Amino acid sequence: MKPAILLLFVFLWSAGAGFGQVKGIITDKASGKPVAYANIWVEDENLGTTSTEKGEFSLGQTNLQGKTLVISCLGYERTRLTIPAGNMKVALVPSAVALSTVTVKKSTKRSKFIINKLDDRTEYSFGSNGTPWIVAQYIPYKSSYAATPFLDEISLVALSNIKNASFRVHLLQVGENGEPGKHLLSVPLMGTAPKGIRTVSLNVSQYDLQMPTKGFFIAFEWLIIKQNRYEPVDPETGEKQGSARISYEPSLRCYGPENKSPNSWIYHQGKWVSTNQREGDAITSATPHFQLTLSN
Repeated sequence: MKPAILLLFVFLWSAGAGFGQVKGIITDKASGKPVAYANIWVEDENLGTTSTEKGEFSLGQTNLQGKTLVISCLGYERTRLTIPAGNMKVALVPSAVALSTVTVKKSTKRSKFIINKLDDRTEYSFGSNGTPWIVAQYIPYKSSYAATPFLDEISLVALSNIKNASFRVHLLQVGENGEPGKHLLSVPLMGTAPKGIRTVSLNVSQYDLQMPTKGFFIAFEWLIIKQNRYEPVDPETGEKQGSARISYEPSLRCYGPENKSPNSWIYHQGKWVSTNQREGDAITSATPHFQLTLSN
């Protein structure tokens, strides 16, 4: 009788230990294939993650049942659903993303124009300790850009403690309320940051994308995946310095407080929030510095 009671106790303890933990897999509803690097948030909570290359994800915090999960990924409709008990299988619906219409052909004699030129200052940066933030900078349109209307190259300064930290860049239209809106491209822009402080450039000239007359947003997304995880080690003892020091690389060069952009945003808790509306926390400094090269 005692062994049976012990077995029952172990079963109940195991079930209770996993209660409320969120684990699941994200797939493409049309093909059934896993969806990698989906951005996942518990709505209105400081809790989120990124799906792996196999579409899998987990949120370690318990007691999330009944709250709302917000999932977004390029090429799919944004999805909100109630967190159930037990594991989840989420099928995202593919969305049609229309490319901007190109009406002007590129010149065979190329000239280029640089906006927001980068410099050597790196004292301001913003990183992630495991939160799948997306930070966006608004690039306004000016009539002087008409002679070089095409987006040619996007550059940023990355600060990485590991080799080959992966990140994603988005090009976004301006939404109805001035927030980042729909994607300008239907393909992901993936970047890799080498170890150290380096300028990383993404070539976008092949997309023949013109500078929108309303301006647009350039956004940087952290990928909360195992390959990007960095846990510092004490140089003297060789011991890990604890979970509080864990980061997900890379960090991103930002503007200083005195040069803060008038229209910068952060995707936080499942929605876009203006950094100008935040006070008294690190998010107010999350104004990324992107250099944009235009060409004709």
